[in-house]
Amino acid sequence: MKTLFSCIILIAFTSFGLAQTPPAGTDIFVFDLKEKKGKISLSKGKNVTKRKGYDNQPAFFNNDYILYSSFDKDQNDIMIVDLYDNKITNLTNTKTSEYSPFPMERYNSFATVRVEEDGTQRLWLFPMDGKASPQLIFEKIAPVGYFAWNMDQVLMFVLGDPASLVLANPNDVDDKIITSNVGRTIKVVPDSPDFTFERREENGDVMIHVLNGVSKMLKPIIKKPVGASDWAITQEGTYITSVGSKLMSYNPIRDQEWQEIMDLGEMGANGITRMSINGNNKRLALVINQ
Repeated sequence: MKTLFSCIILIAFTSFGLAQTPPAGTDIFVFDLKEKKGKISLSKGKNVTKRKGYDNQPAFFNNDYILYSSFDKDQNDIMIVDLYDNKITNLTNTKTSEYSPFPMERYNSFATVRVEEDGTQRLWLFPMDGKASPQLIFEKIAPVGYFAWNMDQVLMFVLGDPASLVLANPNDVDDKIITSNVGRTIKVVPDSPDFTFERREENGDVMIHVLNGVSKMLKPIIKKPVGASDWAITQEGTYITSVGSKLMSYNPIRDQEWQEIMDLGEMGANGITRMSINGNNKRLALVINQ
């Protein structure tokens, strides 16, 4: 294993570092999504968290459930909401804080960044039913901020100056630094071994790239719009992001530039951040600032 990550002892004073200051209030909205030849339409936006406080980082589980990160009573836990009956369940409820849930549906589990009692941020695997103990995935790789898991590879945003993008295999002893100056959004390219992520280039532009999961080669896709925050990718390969209250899309095959999908107006007036699309391409989850 490369020695860089065996000696990292950085403690990141991020929004989920040691100081458990309540983060800004956010809500998770879910929209019905339709896509035809890269053209997106959205309808029936619904607030599925509906409370004052931080509810963020949505990730769909089995299409009809959303895992998310929720701050309450001086710590952060991973929750799940059933979109049919609106039932919300706390899946971690630990003395530590957990963030950035990622569904592992075939194992009935989810991976998450856990802020351990000494402040170390590492990747852990939790069972959905809570019957087994959570398992540490990478002992030496820390502090992890964000990540995505594709087949037997995990791509991680590792905090530092600058932040690095690290690719690792939980069944192997090696890890690989892919690049640096990366942003927090990392996604799996549907139905492929590939990942997609963002990086700030030398000229200041923020570009979305694809990492080929086999060759490990990078391919630039599109420059993010000025003022855009996070983004997601549909099952047809269309990227969705936001600028202010507007939702934008870009399909690499059909579009030359970003296209406006819709303007959420007052609903999104305070800003739209994280996004997630479910596996059957029928729902879009958005985080909207309160």
